[in-house]
Amino acid sequence: MCNDAVAHSVRERIKKDGLPKVSRRNFLKFGSTLAAGLAIGPKLVRADSHETGAVVDLSHGLTTDFPVFPGFNQAQRESLVTVEENGFYAQQWTFGEHTSTHMDFPGHFIGDGALVDELPASMLVGSAVVIDISARAEEDRDAMVTVEDLEAWQSENGDIPEGAFVLMYSGWEAFVGEQTYLGDDEGLHFPGFSPEAAEYLVNETGIHGVGVDTLSLDHGPSQTFDVHYSILGAGLLGIENVANLAEIIGHSATIVCGIPKYQEGSGGPARILALM
Repeated sequence: MCNDAVAHSVRERIKKDGLPKVSRRNFLKFGSTLAAGLAIGPKLVRADSHETGAVVDLSHGLTTDFPVFPGFNQAQRESLVTVEENGFYAQQWTFGEHTSTHMDFPGHFIGDGALVDELPASMLVGSAVVIDISARAEEDRDAMVTVEDLEAWQSENGDIPEGAFVLMYSGWEAFVGEQTYLGDDEGLHFPGFSPEAAEYLVNETGIHGVGVDTLSLDHGPSQTFDVHYSILGAGLLGIENVANLAEIIGHSATIVCGIPKYQEGSGGPARILALM
């Protein structure tokens, strides 16, 4: 819509009526509508939900300085038009598909794997299973989720649900903005899933995907990306750079992955929500 005719029309209206303002009445109406939507949201995706809880945002912001995996370019943005000069505001962004909180689809690593616009939308919703390895990660920057971690969770909570997202909480988000988030001069160092844990999830459960609060499903030193090949090779999803997992540990939550339907996308930045 950013053409000269539209800009001229908007400027003329602003000269006549002034800058548009949000009606308080409409804002409150929107707020009540949103609240109503949130109230029924969990019931639409979870048949056993009986009350409404919080919505926890598991996403980092998409910013131009968010750390990216080596070899990828930082995101860039520029203003195309502004309210002051053109009557409306719009930006143009340039970023890689695997920037900030984002999803990996099978086609990211698998030649004939499903891409973003091919996988059923039902795969984007599932129960949250959070595996807490934060204590171990404090001692070992290359800590991994193990089969024993998965079995321990099941001993306490029952079987991993069908269609679940198994999410690693290492506490690594505390290092976003620091070199530690990627590693050090010796190379990449951060927690991830072990290849054995990935194989276990593929062979022994019916999950929709896995997620991590670090840059990669595989831990930092990995050179073979076995976890990516196992998870994506099974037609499942990966979520990287997840945030705020500490807020849902020990709680029942439904994960909803809001990702644009990128044409032939290998993945892309996403808004990941937990409906408590």
